[in-house]
Amino acid sequence: MTNDTILEPLPEDQWFVESPELRSLVATVRKITEGATGVSTQTLAILEPYFQELLTQQQWLPEKFAQVNPESQMGGGIGQWLLYRAQDRSLSVFSLVIPPGSTTPVHDHLAWGLIGLYKGNQQETVYQRVDNGNAAGHAQLQVTQVRSLQRGDIYRLLPPDGDIHAVKTTSESESVSIHLLGNDTGCIWRHQFIPESHSVKSFRSGYSNAPCKEEDKEYAQLR
Repeated sequence: MTNDTILEPLPEDQWFVESPELRSLVATVRKITEGATGVSTQTLAILEPYFQELLTQQQWLPEKFAQVNPESQMGGGIGQWLLYRAQDRSLSVFSLVIPPGSTTPVHDHLAWGLIGLYKGNQQETVYQRVDNGNAAGHAQLQVTQVRSLQRGDIYRLLPPDGDIHAVKTTSESESVSIHLLGNDTGCIWRHQFIPESHSVKSFRSGYSNAPCKEEDKEYAQLR
């Protein structure tokens, strides 16, 4: 089961939050990764302090991007709010808001990335595939790690390492995590896993505040 999403370039970079802190991070990430043949563990280590600095500042994220979304495509009221995406779709930043007691589906990201907890507490369950991935609709997963996360904690994605997980909010209020990923995560088709039935299906999480189809003229007129 492969991801064969082909996304057309956007007319320009899209910014949904006017924040000097966010713009500084994006500029740094693009400078460090520009021209690289691929992002490595060393690259993520270089990027992490800059990402950590963004997490420690609690003023740059508007409250509307830290809200749950009852109409979430991920279910459970989970809000996925796009903050920035590159014109060529090679980079996105978004907030993921999970209500208390809710858990994301088990899913992958298909991109390198850094994810940091901005608000609340979470429990993350990390999986890896232990089958060959050749049987359509079938996936055998194994839990490799369960960890508790507090504000400021960061975890890395470098497929296949750490790329499949589920996250649950364990705090009394919603948790908010900031995602810095090397694709247009909400708009690509990726994978949702159901460990109990050893099954997998394609899904697209979408964004709570932006369409995935750039040809959506009605949305373009509202911008």
